[in-house]
Amino acid sequence: MKKLISILSFCILLSACSSSGSFNIPEIGPSVPRIQFENMFLRGVFNWWEADPNYKFKRANSGWIVDVELIADGQPYDFRLSDDKWTPSQSCGGKYKGQPVMLAANVYLICEQASENLQFTPSSTGTYRFAINPASAGEIVLTVSKL
Repeated sequence: MKKLISILSFCILLSACSSSGSFNIPEIGPSVPRIQFENMFLRGVFNWWEADPNYKFKRANSGWIVDVELIADGQPYDFRLSDDKWTPSQSCGGKYKGQPVMLAANVYLICEQASENLQFTPSSTGTYRFAINPASAGEIVLTVSKL
């Protein structure tokens, strides 16, 4: 009799744990951190990849800009954008290694750990303006122009 009561108690307990109701958990897409333009630096071979204050992007009417003196010696300058700590979500570069940046052309950069160095080859020695603006989630648009 004790065995039968134990089995019945177990079955009742087990059936109480099951539920015929349903509960749907909403799907939440991956969050994309906001690009903090106010903390971005242009970092590359021209400044030893440092977060140099002279290469920090500044707010302008057309977005965020930094002006850089470059020498045209026929060699490309490797560079990327990042904050002072190389935070993965704040490090922006190309979709593939050595992605070229052409004068006055919009280039869409990805801001994630997998981004790669970009390359710009100036056609003549002078000052170049690097301008960035928000594009879509996790991307920014870069335009380089000669001053």
